[in-house]
Amino acid sequence: MKTKEQRLRNIFDEETGRAVMIPMDHGINGVMEGLEDPLEALEQFVQLGVEAVLMNFGIIKLAQPYLRNARKTRNAQKTPGIIMGADFNLRWPSWKSPIEGDVILGHCFQVRVEQAVKYDVDALKVYFALGLEPSLQLTVVRNISELVTECDRYDMPLMIEPVTEGQYIAEGNKTDPAIIADGCRIAVELGADLLKPPYLGDREAFAALCKNSHVPVVMLGGTKKNDIQSIFRVAREGIDAGARGTIFGRNVWQRPVEEMRRVIKGLQEIVHEAAGVEETLARHDLV
Repeated sequence: MKTKEQRLRNIFDEETGRAVMIPMDHGINGVMEGLEDPLEALEQFVQLGVEAVLMNFGIIKLAQPYLRNARKTRNAQKTPGIIMGADFNLRWPSWKSPIEGDVILGHCFQVRVEQAVKYDVDALKVYFALGLEPSLQLTVVRNISELVTECDRYDMPLMIEPVTEGQYIAEGNKTDPAIIADGCRIAVELGADLLKPPYLGDREAFAALCKNSHVPVVMLGGTKKNDIQSIFRVAREGIDAGARGTIFGRNVWQRPVEEMRRVIKGLQEIVHEAAGVEETLARHDLV
């Protein structure tokens, strides 16, 4: 069985120690624009050489024949590391009435760690919504704690994603870097091996978060932005502040295919080559 250190090395570039990761686990909530065919999307990301992809168990299982063949035919090039989504957040879908708003109603696991080991997964990821109704918040913390124990048994890395999604956080505070810093600290105290927080524009606060967490921090992308310049700027500032990479989803694959490819190439240059925002936009004709 692989060690935790071996698995972690597989999701970061060997030379830079950084990563451009692509999350494509959104289908757990239904069909998502840009990921209508998850295996077709996966093939594109493999061809583009991203360091890791985040998928749910069912897609990982379906992708096994393709991944086995890719490992044999890519001329010894590294195929992406695999991160598996571990949990399910019960939400009230927009097509169900009469509850309004994207409210989390429950939390449970969708997989066990032994499945991740069987399918040679490199890490698990769990969602850590902050500000939930108290009894549900306690359930989430208990669930994560139990998952940490199981991951520890199998030497499996765990990525925790702290987000200010609960209704008990005022709308005006949802972008407060101090709350995200608290969520990251709680996640580390619970046993996170990786963190997946948003970058909220405060470089000093984010640099302190990266420094004080003592585990790799990979920035999530958040809501769709039409302005590619702002996406690249977030990546550049976050990397400069100490992040080990990006894990941008909708801001990547909810674009026309050719533009998506250029955005990924640009992110790779920013993350691995310290490329500037303006020069990267110009190089890939994204101005």
